[in-house]
Amino acid sequence: MAENLPGNVKVVEAGGQKDRMMDPRMWNGMRLPPFMKLLARNGFLINPIRWPMAAINIFAGCVCSTLTFSQHLQLGSAVEKTEIQKDPIFIVGHWRSGTTMLHEILMRDPQFSCPYTFACFAPDFFLTSRKLITSILRLPEKRPMDNMAFGWDTPQEDEFALLAMGLPSPYVHLAFPNNMKWKGRQERILDCLDLNLTEKELAKWKNGLIWFIKALTYHDGRQLVMKSPTHTARVGILREMFPNAKFIHISRSPYTLYASTINLWKRFLARDAFQFSNGAYLEELVFMSLIRMYEAYFRDTQNIPAENLIEIRYEDLCADKVGTMEKVYAQLNLGDFEKMRPGLERYAEEHKNYKKNKFEIDDELRARISERWKLYIDRFGE
Repeated sequence: MAENLPGNVKVVEAGGQKDRMMDPRMWNGMRLPPFMKLLARNGFLINPIRWPMAAINIFAGCVCSTLTFSQHLQLGSAVEKTEIQKDPIFIVGHWRSGTTMLHEILMRDPQFSCPYTFACFAPDFFLTSRKLITSILRLPEKRPMDNMAFGWDTPQEDEFALLAMGLPSPYVHLAFPNNMKWKGRQERILDCLDLNLTEKELAKWKNGLIWFIKALTYHDGRQLVMKSPTHTARVGILREMFPNAKFIHISRSPYTLYASTINLWKRFLARDAFQFSNGAYLEELVFMSLIRMYEAYFRDTQNIPAENLIEIRYEDLCADKVGTMEKVYAQLNLGDFEKMRPGLERYAEEHKNYKKNKFEIDDELRARISERWKLYIDRFGE
């Protein structure tokens, strides 16, 4: 029987690793102060069954704070002095649009490096604690929401690093979903998405991202390829910070995006939330997040040079990986495509039998998506 998700979405077939009690959570790499602030902002309204999870995270926060202090003593000055020789390449696009696949493809090019899972899990201390933490914690072989391979070394979304650093992030809704009914809570989440923040908050966010990129560059000096759907709403700010940054935007059928994003957040709620939630709020949050995201994206990319932005479609990338990536390299001047062609061809062969998630939506929901996401459909099609 097909599972029903919030927003009238039916799951026909969906992969992903089943949750295990001792699997690491997205909050486990946070230092104690930001974690306690997260709990306090939400009134410490933890479901009793989740008290052990919160207690583990408090203990983990103490460990993370100690490891952060240790790394700062050892490498703090060296990281601060690190120069970013080349501005990053940013992969952007709505959640579930194919950003992960594109990230993994670009990692087949030896000229690039990227944020990897351990660095995003432990952004404040990943340079000195890798061996210790990974000897204790084991990751599942697949991501929670699909059949993509997962591990400490896989390319990862840097928004998880910003979240773990205690910086403003829309992902905080996953901690206390029942509090989304609080006045102003959804608007705050959307403000964190497009960085409609106070001057002090925005400065802190920028400093945090710069520090993380410097730490990654200290670890591996190659040009970074960053990937985060949230950055789709931040192109203008990222261009101010990195004037020569390049952006690769990927789009996908909006009907698939809606269903798959609902599934994504529901999976995270089941494993990472400190409250139990049916996820009813996700329907409106998903609708509004895309609208806020693309209002910002369309505004911020109006005058961006063609050599710094390319827009591709997920369906085209799946149909012709080599041809699509060759076009990306040519337009953005990314270097000799032939050097990455063998790796890309191996990637295509390795993933030729990959099983995608399958969802069903009825005609009424399809019509609502068409109406509310018209700005997206007008630009990228159905």
